Amino acid sequence: MRLLVATAIAVTALTVAGCNSPNIPPGNYGIVTGTITSSKGQPVAGVVVWADFGTSSVPTGPDGHYTINTVPISSAESPTTISVKSVPTGFGIPASQNVQVIAGQTTQNVNFTLPPG
Repeated sequence: MRLLVATAIAVTALTVAGCNSPNIPPGNYGIVTGTITSSKGQPVAGVVVWADFGTSSVPTGPDGHYTINTVPISSAESPTTISVKSVPTGFGIPASQNVQVIAGQTTQNVNFTLPPG
């Protein structure tokens, strides 16, 4: 019975760790926020933003804003790559950005402007 309970707890912990949950302890994660706009400065909703090529991803809201709550920490030698993966029709994909993510802290204003597609 104890093995079953321990297994259930482990599976739950692993599931939560991959869900971009704000309830994950900040020990090995930081937060990245930003806004996605068109080349005309308008916010773009529904853009998928990735941290480290898919370890964590979220879509932008109606205001073009995104928050990724579970971004693995990085070092100066190995920064975290934030990239736009999916955009609405009519837009191109901008270049990725490398950022420093510090445990328990928020890296703000990792913004992207979408080129015409």
